[in-house]
Amino acid sequence: LHFFSPVDKMPLVEIIVGAQTADTTLARAFDYVLQIGKTPIVVNDSRGFYTSRVFATYVMEGLALLGEGVHPRSIEIAGLKAGMPMPPLALQDEVSLGLSLHILDQTRKDLATEGNPQPEHPAEQVLRNVGATHGRLGKKTGKGFYDYDGKDKSLWPQLLELYPPASEQPAQQELIDRLLFVQANEAARCFEENVVRSVADANIGSIFGWGFAPFHGGALQFINALGAKRFVERSRELAQRYGERFAPAAIVVRLAADGGRFEDAA
Repeated sequence: LHFFSPVDKMPLVEIIVGAQTADTTLARAFDYVLQIGKTPIVVNDSRGFYTSRVFATYVMEGLALLGEGVHPRSIEIAGLKAGMPMPPLALQDEVSLGLSLHILDQTRKDLATEGNPQPEHPAEQVLRNVGATHGRLGKKTGKGFYDYDGKDKSLWPQLLELYPPASEQPAQQELIDRLLFVQANEAARCFEENVVRSVADANIGSIFGWGFAPFHGGALQFINALGAKRFVERSRELAQRYGERFAPAAIVVRLAADGGRFEDAA
């Protein structure tokens, strides 16, 4: 049972099912989660499960934007304008840069051992620079992308020296699209890979698990509302400009070709 922090406030619980989990065990776990007043979704065992895997794409995209020379304040405003409960740099501070670095390093070791090395994400150097080189590990230490003074916080002034804002800044809608599309696309991949078992669970998990812009109705519903064809077109535009992480998931490409949408079987 994967709970979320803070446990007393977060409504979602991921029930992680292993290859040999019996239906009776799943049913008992489901009943237990309902009895304690939480909302369960069922997720097959996989690296990062569903929620942590997709959530990471939001934070990492924010860091990538910073590394490209986007003004940090513009990044944070775009996160809020996109409908996320917290902007990406502030959220990274909450999670802890130290924890993210540990996960990143362990993942790299595991993937190398499995013979499946992954290309470096453009956010990684930003995370290492701020977190490791400058020792700013996040809110718990009083310093990360922000400086913390009790309940007050402000962006770390030296951030503008480390990552000088480019003379030409992207339009806010471009930033919003990047932050939303990268999440929705990863959610689609999770559905395609059967990490998350249903469209309903994918949507509920995205809202209750990491706060994906609730007014869109969930990460897969975001694709439905936009239309698979338009999502694929825009994803390919973003991929051409910013990298393969935006290349549309194969399942969305198929839906676009067939005029379909994400929906569970009746």
